Amino acid sequence: MKINSVDDIISKAMDCFDDSREFLAKERYEAALNRAYYSMFHCIQALLSTIQFVTKSHSGAHNAFHKEFILTQRFSKDLGLALKRTFEKRQFGDYEYDEVLYEDAKESVDDAQKFLDATIQYLKENNFLK
Repeated sequence: MKINSVDDIISKAMDCFDDSREFLAKERYEAALNRAYYSMFHCIQALLSTIQFVTKSHSGAHNAFHKEFILTQRFSKDLGLALKRTFEKRQFGDYEYDEVLYEDAKESVDDAQKFLDATIQYLKENNFLK
């Protein structure tokens, strides 16, 4: 599997985050939640690429992120919980037929903002991103 540049992966994470805010503003809560999660997922992929770790699955990425970045205290447990919470909401929004509420979508968009900010800060501080 090809390892993409950190810049390319973060660019995609930022695009997903921008989409999540636009969907939230348009009251498309399922889509906002989905894009917020994928912003976080691409952040994880960028982080894992710094240790030459490539995974094909979401669970593999989550587990590796937890092991390499949460347990080592490079990232706070709160961000790990935000990822888990947003992933679960995204699963609900994508695969269930009940309505996604504004509050749930907003929380996920806010979590994605924190996750993206922390990721960019880490990557810059460690010279993986300019």
